[in-house]
Amino acid sequence: MNNPELTKKIIAGVIGIFLSVLIIILSFRIFGTRAADFEPRDVVISNIEKNSVKISWSTGAETQGIIEYGTSPTALNFFAPEATKEKNHSVDLTLLSPSTTYYFIIRIGEKKYDNGGVPWSFTTKGIEKSILSTPTIMTSPEVSPTIINDNQSFTPTPFQRLIIDDNSNKNLNPTLNPTPSLSFNCQYNTCQEIKEKLGKGCTTEDYWKCIFKLTITPTPGNI
Repeated sequence: MNNPELTKKIIAGVIGIFLSVLIIILSFRIFGTRAADFEPRDVVISNIEKNSVKISWSTGAETQGIIEYGTSPTALNFFAPEATKEKNHSVDLTLLSPSTTYYFIIRIGEKKYDNGGVPWSFTTKGIEKSILSTPTIMTSPEVSPTIINDNQSFTPTPFQRLIIDDNSNKNLNPTLNPTPSLSFNCQYNTCQEIKEKLGKGCTTEDYWKCIFKLTITPTPGNI
């Protein structure tokens, strides 16, 4: 029963089976690890604005991915590829519409990756409503009244001073009230004369006193 040829065949068969198993195991580890390294991990959606967004992810090996996106999970008609191969990836999507929900997947090579069977999604910001400014009501300043009389206009001013001369009434009947004396530089006694001399020795105050029929006692030296 001792057959050298049969022994060699058995040994060769065992070695072949061992090598085949070893090759299968090594191939599974190599290609299995490479496939896992290509898969996107830690997908982050950030910097969401009205018209743009940033999508970031990482891979175990250097890869160059493409973002396929659109406004429907079944119609991803737009593409945003990476420029170079990286392990840490970042792609900016621009020219988006405000207040719109977008869906996307990541394609690396011929394989497409999604979020557990469905695309990732995000919604852009809306357009802020403008705030209307409150109208400001402007009030006009108060205007002093202007008195128009005999085609002459002037703005009345208060009397400068009123002097009561008690000494001028010492010789009068004690039953009479003393007559007030005004500081009066105008030398005319009628309103018409005073009006004609406005600016020429008489002022609007003199005319004002005259039309109100005040008893005017000219001061000495002015008559």
